[in-house]
Amino acid sequence: MHMIRIACCAAGLAGCALLACASPAAAQQATAAASEPAAGQPAPRASSAAVPPALRRFRFGAKPVSGIPVGDFGDRVGTSPGVGFEFTSRVGRIPISVGAEFGYVMYGKETRRLQLTPVVPEVLTDVNTTNNLLQTHALVRVQPRAGRVRPYVEGLLGFRHVFTSTSFRNPDEGTSGSTQLSDSAPSVGGGGGVTIGLVSGRHVGLHLDIGLRYLTGGDAEYLTKGGITRDETGVTLNPTRSAINLVSLQFGVAIDF
Repeated sequence: MHMIRIACCAAGLAGCALLACASPAAAQQATAAASEPAAGQPAPRASSAAVPPALRRFRFGAKPVSGIPVGDFGDRVGTSPGVGFEFTSRVGRIPISVGAEFGYVMYGKETRRLQLTPVVPEVLTDVNTTNNLLQTHALVRVQPRAGRVRPYVEGLLGFRHVFTSTSFRNPDEGTSGSTQLSDSAPSVGGGGGVTIGLVSGRHVGLHLDIGLRYLTGGDAEYLTKGGITRDETGVTLNPTRSAINLVSLQFGVAIDF
């Protein structure tokens, strides 16, 4: 009798063990069957995953600029309009980006209405003389990787090219002109600001970018208002030489992708 009971218990334990081993395989088969498309229906396509804002690597920015000259440059030149563009790339997974920025500031303009030719004195044209500042810098920026509001600090190193040119439009020949003076100098500076997220899509994000920069550097020769004297004998240039120190207020947009 005892032998029969032992045999029954052994048979029951063996059955439970078989069920336990078979259950995972059955579950896997059921899951695989459920994941397979029904007969006659196409398999679902894998959709492209959204890129989290913290993993977007590149940024392009465009900013109107208000240039405020300081120092000797500020004694001769007033606040001037301009525009700036920049492109940066994140370095791995650390909160540092590197890139380049390009900027233009027109720090003076004079327009004169003159006869196109003495032979036809009634035909007039505008003669424009502009004082211009071009700059390009390598850029290193430190900024948190995530968050809607992200402050940043940055350093810049590059050069500037300052020049004065005069142009006029001839109805027969188009626009003509020449450069009266040009010079270049190294430039260095730093700044900071904040970006505020406006729109975040699956692959790109749009931000408001508000910043302030201070740039200084080597001395350069440049012309300012009254620096060109014109008379019957010709044109005389009266350039000034100093460091071109400039504070830039920037208010624009940036796109992450």
